[in-house]
Amino acid sequence: MPFISITTWPLPSDEKATALIEAVTDVVAKTTGAPLNKIAVVIHEVPQARWGEAGIMATNAEFASLSCRTSK
Repeated sequence: MPFISITTWPLPSDEKATALIEAVTDVVAKTTGAPLNKIAVVIHEVPQARWGEAGIMATNAEFASLSCRTSK
C-alpha cells in the first residue's frame, strides 16, 4: 500500500488540498498499478514562520532571492 507524505506551506483552501490528494493518488495508481483504495496521502502544512531554506526564514521579505544563495 503506497503511503505518500507531502510537506508544504499551508494550502489556500480545502479545495486545493483535495485537488492535490486526487492528483497524487491518480499518478501513483497509474505508475504503480496500486488500486485507489490502497493509496493513502497525507498533507503536512508547515507555517512559513517554521520553514527556511539556505538559512533564511520563509517569512523574510527577501526569501525568494536569498533562499537561492549557495554561500553566506
